[in-house]
Amino acid sequence: MKIFFIITGIGLGHTMREIAIINELKKRDKNLKIKIAGFENSYNYFKNKYDTVKIHGSKFPQSSFNVNSFKVMLYNLPYIFYFISDYIKLKKEIKKFNPDLIIVDTQPVGAYTGKKLKIKTISIYNLDLATWDAYQESAKLSFTSYLQSRFHFKFVADCYKNSDLIIIPTIKKRISDKNFKFVDPILRTYPAELPSEKLLMKELKLKRKPILVMLGGSKFGFSIAEKIVSVSERFNEDFIIFGYKDLKTKNLTSFKFKENFLEYLKICKAVILISGHTALSETVVYKKPALIFPFKNYIEHYINVSEMKEFSLVKYVDSGLSEKQLESFIKELINKHKILEKKLKKLKLIDKGTKEAVDIILKQIH
Repeated sequence: MKIFFIITGIGLGHTMREIAIINELKKRDKNLKIKIAGFENSYNYFKNKYDTVKIHGSKFPQSSFNVNSFKVMLYNLPYIFYFISDYIKLKKEIKKFNPDLIIVDTQPVGAYTGKKLKIKTISIYNLDLATWDAYQESAKLSFTSYLQSRFHFKFVADCYKNSDLIIIPTIKKRISDKNFKFVDPILRTYPAELPSEKLLMKELKLKRKPILVMLGGSKFGFSIAEKIVSVSERFNEDFIIFGYKDLKTKNLTSFKFKENFLEYLKICKAVILISGHTALSETVVYKKPALIFPFKNYIEHYINVSEMKEFSLVKYVDSGLSEKQLESFIKELINKHKILEKKLKKLKLIDKGTKEAVDIILKQIH
């Protein structure tokens, strides 16, 4: 079996999702052959692990905690030229690889190329268009935010239109149909697959349960990380940051990246994160109380957290966030973490999202 993956490089969540899919596929087929196309985070992660092609992709200007809708549109004005260039490169690489299937994670050029080459193509993304459309029409968005949302909406809609099948991982149950298949969250590893908390605490050399800070490989999280480093010493808590620079203080440890992040997630007390879908899914499945910071003016994040408000603390902030405000948010998380934990434990999520997705994928080949 041969599968060609085309994965967006914006953030790390899409990459983590496809790692879960790849790992499960490899369990099912020991002779599986994989080739990957990506850019930025996806390319950098996969380039030393698989045969990987670098494409242009789309641009997502990042600064502080605010998505500038005008900049998003401005940076993507040459997108048609990137698209053509990527299409030419992908067409050549896909023909050479001759896959049984193409899997696309939020890259319309991948679905378009698959359709042109008449190779079955599956798109994987975490939003269905009906939910998104309803949110756009009901939310009070500024004109530029609405334009940014419509641009991104069309971006995803084109991907879906050119795909033979769409898989959507979701926290809330929805009904699948012929073309859209809803599955539980797609994770690399589920809680039951890891050792006990007691054993993990010993293996990770931790004396007490830490508060995790998950930044998802994005520049957006750096300003929050720097503030957490500053305020951490004011708490009688241990903090562990992922996605910042390697750093260690009295009660804080920071890592650029660690493969065994989910081991830390299983034993943590609570989580502070930005609202990418994969990170949110991991937090909910592991039933961890969370303090969530959506990127300002980023519609996808707003939709993501709309499903999380019942059992998480959601705070809409920007670059003006002060250390005093952040300190108060962290205190609120610590004070409410037991209440949030009880609400999370009432959620009925089956730890089979990855297997569900791979079952669907394999049916398209066999």
